[in-house]
Amino acid sequence: MKLLKLSKSKKEERINDEALLALDVGTSFVKACVFKVVENKIHILGYGRAAQQSEAMKGAMIINLQNVIENCDLAIGEAVRDLEGDLPKKVIMGIAGELVRGETIMAKYEREKPDEYINEKEINKVIEKVRDRAFSNVKAEIAEETGLLEDQIEEISSVVSDTFIDGFRVTNPLKFKGKKINFRVFSTFAPSIHLNSLRTIAKSLGFEILSIIVEPYAVTRAYKGVTKDDFSAVFIDVGGGTTDIAIVQKGGIMGTKMMAFGGKVFTKRLEAFYDTNFKEAEKLKIDYSERSLSEKRSSEINKILSKDAKIWVEGVGLALAEFEDIENYPTKFLLCGGGALLNEIKKSLVEYPWLQTLRFEKFPDVDFIHPSDLKGIVDDKNLLKDVADVAPASLAYMAIELQ
Repeated sequence: MKLLKLSKSKKEERINDEALLALDVGTSFVKACVFKVVENKIHILGYGRAAQQSEAMKGAMIINLQNVIENCDLAIGEAVRDLEGDLPKKVIMGIAGELVRGETIMAKYEREKPDEYINEKEINKVIEKVRDRAFSNVKAEIAEETGLLEDQIEEISSVVSDTFIDGFRVTNPLKFKGKKINFRVFSTFAPSIHLNSLRTIAKSLGFEILSIIVEPYAVTRAYKGVTKDDFSAVFIDVGGGTTDIAIVQKGGIMGTKMMAFGGKVFTKRLEAFYDTNFKEAEKLKIDYSERSLSEKRSSEINKILSKDAKIWVEGVGLALAEFEDIENYPTKFLLCGGGALLNEIKKSLVEYPWLQTLRFEKFPDVDFIHPSDLKGIVDDKNLLKDVADVAPASLAYMAIELQ
């Protein structure tokens, strides 16, 4: 379904045939994807990444702004190195982290004139009422959970993710008639300091921000077939500092959760065990994931990391339990992110006793999301390689919906 964006009124700009940038500022890597929107397709033009220093980020939060700006500049430089034509001037930025929240709010009302067509003005009026009545309560709940003050929390965006007219789900409510209307409004919130850091990065590098988008939300929107009525899944993006989780049920996103446990935990475990530095430990972890180590060393690392993997999957279970209004959880887990390449991640999901701990009708299947699983992506240069490249590609896809 095409989303109806509910941000403050602003004249929409056409972005077809213009070079744009998607920027994923992750804990371990900055990833920059240059692309164009051509005939409702995302054409990848360039791709770059730059490693983050260990002190640059913590749990997807920026703690050394200058380091991150320099790393973004390096990643963007690599992405535009072979670019022909104008350089991008506008950017879509991803945001993640355990203090970022995605909430679903149901708006129900009866129309006084059910025989008249639904128009955009009517929808916006309903959403403003949702803002007035519900957003203060949502911010209060987030403030209580995070320990932040309400005025330190900012709405990122709100969209109508689902519409039901007289009990029937429609892809777009405009031009429909009906009496009883249910809107599912998906709203995202984050600490103002986090958002201001991203704005500072864009300004320092000379970019105009098209949008700041919660990354697990972008991944769900970009996945092929996600809006079908019979599609349900748990999306899990394992990054360096955090794991981002989103639930889609019957084609509609129910919410997002984040936890401060990502691939760096496993790297630090190897760093401590082998008494080496972080860089060497990260290389060892990657070599292990790629099965390029000896059988003896691989077996040793498996034992070292298995305990942390059990803690990680228990955290996933706790995060899923926090989702409200879920009668039965989807029986498909979809993994992406660089941290998902670690063998123990999928294994821990496969071995966890889901049927005994949460409301699953059957044991869930576990699979990976690859860039080829995203809709509307044209990658003629084969720049998007694996599950680690899904988030920046998904951010690029969001340019289609921003139009």
